[in-house]
Amino acid sequence: MSPASALSLFSHEEHSQALLSAIIDDAICQRQLFPSARELRGFTRHSNRNQQQFSVQTDAGALFIKCQDSSYLPHFEAEQACLLRMMETQTIAVCAPLALGCTRLADAESVSYLILQHIPLAVHGDWFSAGQQLAQMHAHTSAGQYGFECTTWCGETAQDNRWQDSWCGFFTNQRLQPLLRQLEENGTPVPRSAPLLDYSRQRLQGHQPPAALLHGDLWSGNIGFNPDRQLSYPVLYDPSCYYGDAETDLAMSELFGRFPRRFYDGYESVCKIDAGYEQRRDLYQLYHLLNHALLFGGSYLAQAGDLIDAILQQQ
Repeated sequence: MSPASALSLFSHEEHSQALLSAIIDDAICQRQLFPSARELRGFTRHSNRNQQQFSVQTDAGALFIKCQDSSYLPHFEAEQACLLRMMETQTIAVCAPLALGCTRLADAESVSYLILQHIPLAVHGDWFSAGQQLAQMHAHTSAGQYGFECTTWCGETAQDNRWQDSWCGFFTNQRLQPLLRQLEENGTPVPRSAPLLDYSRQRLQGHQPPAALLHGDLWSGNIGFNPDRQLSYPVLYDPSCYYGDAETDLAMSELFGRFPRRFYDGYESVCKIDAGYEQRRDLYQLYHLLNHALLFGGSYLAQAGDLIDAILQQQ
């Protein structure tokens, strides 16, 4: 069954309310939402590939609901774990998870869902504070190990988060190598993979940064700003957390359209960026280009190849 098949009977507008009612009822039964959430005032449906997403107004407040087939539940569980961990730092706002579950629909397969706090967001706001608050979140570290307690997903790609004492070993063997292997298995091998892995080991050998709590997928599509005229604050969402080198978040923020200068000024007002960052940035960005090549193919594979050539020329 395709990922969207469980939702196929509810893909039309006239059935959306039934889908939302079933999800909200289940969350209320699990005592994750107040009963007043049953009273729907209105909703807007969004499309995101195979996933259904809704902005929903209820008597209990505004909700953002994601739902997909039941097999997707581990993704939602990981997203909830990431958001909760980021919330625990009390540094930067996130779209708080309110409810998580799986419910059976009438005449359809079960669907999994994640219900989040709905926050109206604007594209731009206080970028200086965003940089400051990310640096403050990065100050929250694990006990010297890199990884996370569960699998997380960067897009649809599962990340190997088994705990590792060595950052060099973690990034090379649990980030770059799995993507190179999957691309080869898909029939699109990446040229010069072996020299690249050797380069990664040489470049990161002895580099043991604090194991910072990372967003993990920090590009412009995963940060917004509450458009309050008095206090426009940054909000992060769609995380792919693990504990690793804080520079990987910074590198991602520069990959697909660099964040405004004020963001980096704010970051450095809290934590100075290491002088060696520029030597590691390409390597960290390559992980996300390889992931995009795996997920979307097309020009991303060529971009990854060009970046590999540039990296290896640095030897």
